[in-house]
Amino acid sequence: MGKVSTFSPEQQADNTSSKVVAALERLSEAFRVLLWQEATQYGLSPIQIQVLTYLLHYPEEKRTVTSLASYFNMTKATISDAVKSLEQKKYIVRKASLTDTRSHSLQLVKEGKALAKKVERFAQPLQDSVDLVPAKEQGALLEQLMQLIYQLNQEEVTSTQHMCFNCQFYTQKKGHYCGLHKTSMKPNDLRVDCQDFELRLEEA
Repeated sequence: MGKVSTFSPEQQADNTSSKVVAALERLSEAFRVLLWQEATQYGLSPIQIQVLTYLLHYPEEKRTVTSLASYFNMTKATISDAVKSLEQKKYIVRKASLTDTRSHSLQLVKEGKALAKKVERFAQPLQDSVDLVPAKEQGALLEQLMQLIYQLNQEEVTSTQHMCFNCQFYTQKKGHYCGLHKTSMKPNDLRVDCQDFELRLEEA
């Protein structure tokens, strides 16, 4: 007899890990619903909202189609289509690299920046819900979620994330430790996306 499906209520009744997976799926669904609602309101696609939000917060050297594709675990072709549409809507422009004429960074124009600041609020209901969780429990939850993400990175289900567990500066010395800043970290201090990230050498 084959393995019972994770999504079977019968399987979930006596299997905590299946219930966790089902709960994560429900949260993922909530994220998609909020994203679609925002996209519909502004005549955009969900990925176009994610691209606008990304371009609003990341430095110029990371505002490329390649970086976007890696960050969102999508093909360059899919990202290129979203970028082309945003260009046609006059929300972004391409800026040629001074050192490589084949490379371009993506820039938000004034209207694009204003729109990005509006649409990035789509996740606020989720933020509000997490804010209700006590700080110590938030840290524990963050630590557990990052461990799940790290495991999926290791299994190459998703691309390597720029988070502590994948970073060469990160070690576990009676807890979490950052070698770059030479400081111990509590679970709440862990970063999902760190600007100082450097990929661990054996994984590079």
